[in-house]
Amino acid sequence: MQVRIFLTCTLLAFLTACIPSKATSSPLPNLTQVRSDTTRPSALLSETATSSPSPQVVPATLATGSTPANTLIPELTITSTISPFPTLELPPTLAPTSIPQPSVGSGAIQFFGPGPLSKLVSPVTVYGYAIPGFDNKGNLSLFGEDGRLLASEVLQLNTSYTWASYYWTLPFEVEAAGELARLTMSTQDQYGLLTAVYSVHLILLSEGFSIVNPPGDLKERCVIEQPAAGQRIAGGMLAVAGEIRPFNNRPLEVELVGRDGNAIVSKQVAISPAPDDTYVPFQVYLPYSIFNGSWARLVVRQPDDRIGGMMYLFSREVFLDP
Repeated sequence: MQVRIFLTCTLLAFLTACIPSKATSSPLPNLTQVRSDTTRPSALLSETATSSPSPQVVPATLATGSTPANTLIPELTITSTISPFPTLELPPTLAPTSIPQPSVGSGAIQFFGPGPLSKLVSPVTVYGYAIPGFDNKGNLSLFGEDGRLLASEVLQLNTSYTWASYYWTLPFEVEAAGELARLTMSTQDQYGLLTAVYSVHLILLSEGFSIVNPPGDLKERCVIEQPAAGQRIAGGMLAVAGEIRPFNNRPLEVELVGRDGNAIVSKQVAISPAPDDTYVPFQVYLPYSIFNGSWARLVVRQPDDRIGGMMYLFSREVFLDP
């Protein structure tokens, strides 16, 4: 019996000596690799869906567009490869924005094109701004060097502002190789009286190429300082004072015209243009005789010195008392 106990104790001691002293000596698993595998849920879902014929249920957190904390989202940089649009030289159109808006002091009628002494083959392309006359109308005319009417058109000048933009073409025929011409636009009031006239000389060609000159100064050529528009005048004498940039050496014609079209009084004023086309002052007194108070139009005009007819006209209404 004692022998058995001895053998048993010896066997236990032997087995105890064979057990390792540290149970944690084996290496731990690589946590970094496991973490990197879990940072690609999208790829794992895609591979599972492809390899398995059965439909896969996407977790609600992914279906609603939320992103797990460990998911890496690549940043996309979009670089535009579209080149800028080229700058195009477009012809004038009916749109008011096609040419610069008139500024304070601009002429009642303005030709942005063609400019003075432009050489043109048919047709003449005319564009600019004008203060509309009665019923929003304007009259455009082209005269030959002998005064004959080559072309004319009534333009509809619709606008919500002071000036209306216009764009029109006038075809013409000339018998010679070329001739001087006058392009004129005019407006009238409800009584048929001229309210404004503006003209420019051109050279018309039967063939060849057009050469369009710039318009030059587009400010109103005549500025009346006295009387003011709508002013009430009494005493039988109207004093007129102002300044003008005349087209030529022909005298100015200053007159008062009643609404019936009859001239009440008219006088001529000698004038000469300045070398640098600056304003030249003028003054005149107009005696009048009327029995009843009435409206009259004060007119300042200058004739053409090269072609028969009117080159320019400026006007405003005043009220005359006896």
